[in-house]
Amino acid sequence: MAYDLERILPALNQGDAAARLSAAYALEQALKEQLEAGRIDWAPLVAQLLPVLVQGIGDQHKGVQVHSANCLEFLAYQSEAVIPALRVAMAGPDAWRAWGAALVTARMGYWFPEMGPALSGAMSAPDRDVRWAAAGFTLQLGRNHQEAVTMVEQTLETGSPLARKMAAYCLGAMGQYAGVESALAARLGDPDRDVRRAVILAIDKLPAVSEPVKDQIAALRQDPDEFIRRTASAVAAKLGRP
Repeated sequence: MAYDLERILPALNQGDAAARLSAAYALEQALKEQLEAGRIDWAPLVAQLLPVLVQGIGDQHKGVQVHSANCLEFLAYQSEAVIPALRVAMAGPDAWRAWGAALVTARMGYWFPEMGPALSGAMSAPDRDVRWAAAGFTLQLGRNHQEAVTMVEQTLETGSPLARKMAAYCLGAMGQYAGVESALAARLGDPDRDVRRAVILAIDKLPAVSEPVKDQIAALRQDPDEFIRRTASAVAAKLGRP
């Protein structure tokens, strides 16, 4: 099936979400067709599509955003113009578009300073899938980019309660390749109950826990919150503090 770009592009700006989704999908297929047809000169097509796709990664419909991100990832391998446009989008005022741009660069394994706020912000998104996707990408990036680990540590310290909780879970997994115990231990007294619990469970995932931190967790058996007392008691026992 041949896809007509001249018909697809106007539909990406329509008010109807279903039409935008259909157009975004069609555009992704059209790019595949162009590649299979042996296209070599991508510059004119990138110049035509880049503004539309940057708009698309800010679309409130997740499907449109994802198809637009797929297209941008593909085009980033064809043109050097794509990454700078994504960095501008990540630095812009639209948090949702910034997340869409970070989605592309994270999947490619890149790290840019603009990605930190975009990924950290996504960890506090109302949408659970977005939060866990942001944490998952950050976890993978941390294997090669210490800046990603530092960003999560900063999120645990200064983010919203929801973002701090996600950061704790992320650091628990990062403990397999990074030294994060001190950052987690510093938040055992977090004012939010759910964050405290996430920190306890994250420490429980670390490959090794120091004796002072074991003592800190054991002390939380006296926490005012029964929920925390139960969690701390279970983890302390696993760590040799019966």
